[in-house]
Amino acid sequence: MVAYELVRGMIVEPIRLFYKDSKFQNGMPFNSYENDVLALHKNEFEACLLYLKDHMEALDSADILNVQALRKHRNDLAHNLPRLIGMLDITENQTMLTKVTETLYKLSKYRAYMEIGCDPDCREIDWDGEVKGYEFLMFEQVVNAIRELNLHLSDP
Repeated sequence: MVAYELVRGMIVEPIRLFYKDSKFQNGMPFNSYENDVLALHKNEFEACLLYLKDHMEALDSADILNVQALRKHRNDLAHNLPRLIGMLDITENQTMLTKVTETLYKLSKYRAYMEIGCDPDCREIDWDGEVKGYEFLMFEQVVNAIRELNLHLSDP
């Protein structure tokens, strides 16, 4: 659930803010949030995913499928949490977690570059190397805490 909320926060809000705080002149590749983003899909979240894939090339089709799988898993958890709370095991969903981790890392790296990449003080950063945004660092902490909890609960 935390992973999904982090992903959602990295997808919708930055795009909204970009369009809210920007004025575009004729001939630019951007028009308006409504025309560039919301016209892609009736659901805002899905529209933003498509925007990040098609216009910004920050995500690919596999990343979108990973995010959608995470969203479905999050909804299943949210609607069945009382029944599932004692049975949550991070290892059961290891494949999805691995894919979501890769997608979240990719998106976090993209967001970090968009936020600070043009800053002259950041020109020494190797953007092809291991760069982690704060959302990904939070995600890693949550996953590690859940792993520790799972180990503690499974230890007799």
